[in-house]
Amino acid sequence: MTTPPLVDRADLLAAAESVEPLPHTVARLATLVADPDCDVREIAETVSLDVVLTADLLRRANSAALGGRIKVTSVRSAVVRLGPSTLLSLVLASRVSGRMGQALPAYGLQPGALWRRSVAASIAAEVIRSRAHTPVPAEVATAALLHDFGMVVLASHFGKQIVQMLALASETDGVDQLETERVVFGLTHADIGSTVAEAWGLPRTIVAGIRDHHEVHDELSVVSAAVGLACVMSYEITSPEGSVERGAHAAQHGDIAPLMRILHLDEEDDFSTIVAMSRERFEAVADRYAG
Repeated sequence: MTTPPLVDRADLLAAAESVEPLPHTVARLATLVADPDCDVREIAETVSLDVVLTADLLRRANSAALGGRIKVTSVRSAVVRLGPSTLLSLVLASRVSGRMGQALPAYGLQPGALWRRSVAASIAAEVIRSRAHTPVPAEVATAALLHDFGMVVLASHFGKQIVQMLALASETDGVDQLETERVVFGLTHADIGSTVAEAWGLPRTIVAGIRDHHEVHDELSVVSAAVGLACVMSYEITSPEGSVERGAHAAQHGDIAPLMRILHLDEEDDFSTIVAMSRERFEAVADRYAG
């Protein structure tokens, strides 16, 4: 007999759907970036309609990420220099970095830890996109950036209760974090995160990439496979050399071979190369995404 969840699933989904909406400009930009036929001019015009967003984007674009050599003075310049994918991630960063930078004791995360991992995943997704031997849509970096946003919703909705509930369920059933969430909530942080993304009006590819980032099978979409792989890599990228955590998450995630096959990547050579490239890029550009 299956034990019912400890919380009301409908209440939790309602909480996810009620998260503060994104400005129309951001949702529109996400739709444009997901359209392979959209041009730079339309993307730049959309961002330029929001004065506050434009100022924040230019501040981030002119961080040490560009080495301080050439100042970006217009949204169009930012689009050309950064690329639509990175630009969308930076725009989203301006809206979610504060919430994702908080400590999440229920998940054993110190202040800033979740945000660093999320940025690392976004950067890894960009590198995966450049290395994959199959086309990967530009919005994959944004899906990777938001892949764990559901953790924030769960923690903020339940507060201190979530710590006791997750700990109790884990001790009782001896299962991992994802299964513990299913026991307690009847769904996972991936389900909650995808519900938020859908409520925000983000493209279906981003919604699916967030929802499926812990799935590992050959029927996944290219975006979902890339986000799942970027999630695994984010632990490698942000954890110190020799840290137990660097290999622990990959083991929890299971066999990543299906993800590599979907992306037409070599499991040994490409994995280590992408992690190394992502780590170097993360150390160089992480301040772009700072709040």
